Amino acid sequence: MGFLEDRDLTNVPTIYEYYKGKTIFITGGSGFMGKVLVEKLLYSCSGLDRIYLLLRNKKGVNAEDRLEALYSSKCFDRLRKEKPDIFQKKVFFIAGDCSEIGLGICAEDRTLIVNRTNIIFHVAASVRFDESLKTAARLNLRGTREMVELAKEVRNLEVLVHVSTSYANTNRKCIDEVIYPAFADWRDTLDICENIDDYTLNAVTPKYLGELPNTYVFTKQLAEHVMAEQKGILPIVIMRPSIVVSSVNEPLTGWIENLNGPVGIMIASGKGILRIVYTDPELAADYVPVDVCIKAFITAAWARGTQKIKPTDDIDVYNCSMSHMKTLTMKEISVYGKKILREVPIEGMLWSVGGAQTLSRLEYCTKVLLLHLLPAILVDLVLWISGNKPM
Repeated sequence: MGFLEDRDLTNVPTIYEYYKGKTIFITGGSGFMGKVLVEKLLYSCSGLDRIYLLLRNKKGVNAEDRLEALYSSKCFDRLRKEKPDIFQKKVFFIAGDCSEIGLGICAEDRTLIVNRTNIIFHVAASVRFDESLKTAARLNLRGTREMVELAKEVRNLEVLVHVSTSYANTNRKCIDEVIYPAFADWRDTLDICENIDDYTLNAVTPKYLGELPNTYVFTKQLAEHVMAEQKGILPIVIMRPSIVVSSVNEPLTGWIENLNGPVGIMIASGKGILRIVYTDPELAADYVPVDVCIKAFITAAWARGTQKIKPTDDIDVYNCSMSHMKTLTMKEISVYGKKILREVPIEGMLWSVGGAQTLSRLEYCTKVLLLHLLPAILVDLVLWISGNKPM
C-alpha cells in the first residue's frame, strides 16, 4: 500500500488537528535532525500538549543544562522570534541513554512516558561508519529493542516512527519500500556483541558484516527487523532518509550543524587543505534536505496515527530520498562548491580553494603525500617554531 492510496480522508483530521493535545516522546532530539523535528513540531503543530526529549548526561553536562543549550541553537531563532515562550512551556527532558538497558530511564520517568505518550519518534542512532560493531549494536540495535519494549507498555500509543536509513540494504541496486531479509539474526548479533571480547569481535567483524560495508548500515538493517516483529501489534512507521543535508527553507535557509555528507568535503576544500579525493567523479549521490525529511516524518506519523492498528496491518516503510527527482555527481559538487567558495570565502583559509577527484590509486597516494602530508608538516613546523600549538 502506498502513502495514502485507497485512503478515504473525508473525516480524517488535518495534521495540525491531529497533533493538537498530543504528548510526544523523542529520542535523538539533540541531534541535527532531532532539533529540526522539535522546532517544526512546535512551530507548525503548536497545539500539541508537550514534548519529552530523552537526553543523557554528556561530558559532565547534565540533561537539564543540555536542554537549555539545545534551545540556544540557531535552529530555534525563528521560534524565539515568533513564539518566544513555547519551548519552555512545552519541551521537557527525560534523563536517559539509548545505549543503556531500559533506555536508562528511571522508574518514575518511565511511568510518566507510559501514561502520557501518544507519539514516539525514535531518531537516536550512531551514524559513524567506523564505529566498532559492539558500540554500533549497543545504540542502533539494542536501543531499538529497548524502545520497542517501552512502546509495548505505552497505554495510548498511536504511532512509533523509527528512523532507519536508505542505505540499510546497500547490496541492492533498487530499494523498494519493503523490509528485506536480514544478513544475520538480531538476537544472535546482540548476544555475540555482549559476550565476546573486543579483540575477537573486531577481528571477525568484516566477515560477519557480509556484503554490507560498515557497522552502521549493518546494525540499522537489523534494527528494522526488531521493528518488523511487531507487525500488527504496534503502530510502527519506518522512515528511510538518504544523505541528509542542509535545509531548503526551515527553520532557515541553508541551516546545518555538522560536517556529514558533502559538507565536510566542501569545508575542507574551502579551507584549502583538501586537494584530492579518491572517488569516481561521475558517482551520483542521493542528498535530501533536512526539512524535507522532517516534514515527511511528521506527515507519516499523522498517516499512521489516524488509523487504528489491526492484526493484519503491515509496517509502513517510506524511503525519504530525492534520487527520483535530482542527484548530484561528485564532479558537480566540486564545480558548484568551488564557485560558491570563491564567492563566499571561508575564514581561516590555509591555501586557495581547490580539490580534485581521481580513480587512480597511484595519483591519489602521490597527491596525498605531496599536497596533504608535506604541507601539513610544514604548517605544523612553522607553528612550532613560532611557539604556537601544532594543528
